[in-house]
Amino acid sequence: MPGEDALIGVDLGTTAVKVVASALDGREVAEATERYALSTPHPGFVEQDPNEIYRAAMRSLARVLAEVTGRGDRPVAIGFSAAMHGLIAVDVRGEPISPLINWMDRRSANVADRWHADGTAARLYQRTGAPMHPMLPLCKLRWLSEHDPELFARTARFVGIKELFVHRWTGEWLVDEAIGTATGMLDTRTRTWDPEALACARIGPERLSTPAPCSTKRDFARSQVAGTLGIDPKTAIVLSSSDGALANLGIGGIGHDLLALTLGTSGALRIVSPEPALDPNGRTFCYVFDDDRWLIGGPTSSAGAVLEWLFALVLDDVAPEDRFERATGLAEAIGPGAEGLTMLPFLSGERAPYWRADLRGELVGLDLSHDRRHLVRAAFEGVVFGLLAVQHVIRGLTGDPQAILLSGGLTHAAFVRQMIADVFGIETRLPDRPEASAFGAAMSAGLAIGAIGSLNDVAALIHYTDIYRPNRALIEAYREAFTRYQKSVKALTQTADD
Repeated sequence: MPGEDALIGVDLGTTAVKVVASALDGREVAEATERYALSTPHPGFVEQDPNEIYRAAMRSLARVLAEVTGRGDRPVAIGFSAAMHGLIAVDVRGEPISPLINWMDRRSANVADRWHADGTAARLYQRTGAPMHPMLPLCKLRWLSEHDPELFARTARFVGIKELFVHRWTGEWLVDEAIGTATGMLDTRTRTWDPEALACARIGPERLSTPAPCSTKRDFARSQVAGTLGIDPKTAIVLSSSDGALANLGIGGIGHDLLALTLGTSGALRIVSPEPALDPNGRTFCYVFDDDRWLIGGPTSSAGAVLEWLFALVLDDVAPEDRFERATGLAEAIGPGAEGLTMLPFLSGERAPYWRADLRGELVGLDLSHDRRHLVRAAFEGVVFGLLAVQHVIRGLTGDPQAILLSGGLTHAAFVRQMIADVFGIETRLPDRPEASAFGAAMSAGLAIGAIGSLNDVAALIHYTDIYRPNRALIEAYREAFTRYQKSVKALTQTADD
């Protein structure tokens, strides 16, 4: 109906910005998406242009706001989701003087390795809840201090992409506590910058943004930005949370017995906890979820990007846009376990639960009887097995979940959804929210301004279009295949250590 209030969610993703407008009853009333580029100027470097991301987001947001106001509706709040672990150097004016160093960047692997070896990683994890890995801004900062001291010295502040937006809109340098914990420098319990982590990064807190609760609200102090967007300067800007936390919210994964599984370019498992939960071996993260809760989980690097690489090799006779559908058809022709073939999909190292940037992929058990069907099947299984390895750790911290809630492009295939149910032995549910993080950001904004009452009210807006239950006849076959996978990983890690 015209004349309704609308909540806007902006998701600053790894390769695209997604903007959605939602009515208070959860209906999507407008959306826009725009992609932007990744740059790899040197081996291990993954960078982006922060101004390109800003311009893309502003264009997408302007289109959504024009559609909303054109309907006669009122945008009342904007919530921000953003990919974690990015780092930008800015000058005294707040303008970028470096690219955005993306979470995929591995240039600081040696820094992470040193801190693992001398005990620093384990010590910091017990306070920050962030497993040591070159993805962390903490590691990136130390690397910059050692390898680009001139840039490091002239940088006024080091920030993430969401912080850049908030500063350009409000004039303040604020970081929500969820993104803050993902830097590896914020104490996950006290939600303040950790002195030892800052010392390791060789900076003081004045060179970072001020941590603030996820529900923090501001308005457009920079009225010219509001004018560019065609929006009332008094519209609430809500810091919201990280893309992982908001994906949980956007698919209804707010209970301690509901496991959220994202499978797209990368993968992740996450569960919400009322208390911090830290793995004694530092294999999972414990980040902030919102003002009162924590997010327990683990990300994997080995997901859609790995599959795309393999499909380009073995399905080069198929148009790129048709390869995923063709691959699922080939994989379905082979039974669980890929007739003894195991793929370790660590083409760019792996994060949870191993946190080893030096791992690389392997095919184990390959023989002359195998063809591309087996390769594709083993690749799908390797990706899902990687997530199952993470779940084995999470289960020890939070207990057994009742169901898995799915998000991410790869979960749009029924074959993948059923495989997840069979491998995990748990019912899986596909929500009716294709842009989970953006929708979660919109709902987070509604919660912050009081337009939505509670997390449970958000969950009540979400429906599950497909439910998959485990096929008991296949569980044992997958269990045997997963055992082979675990043995292969153990052998690989031992070899990498030699």
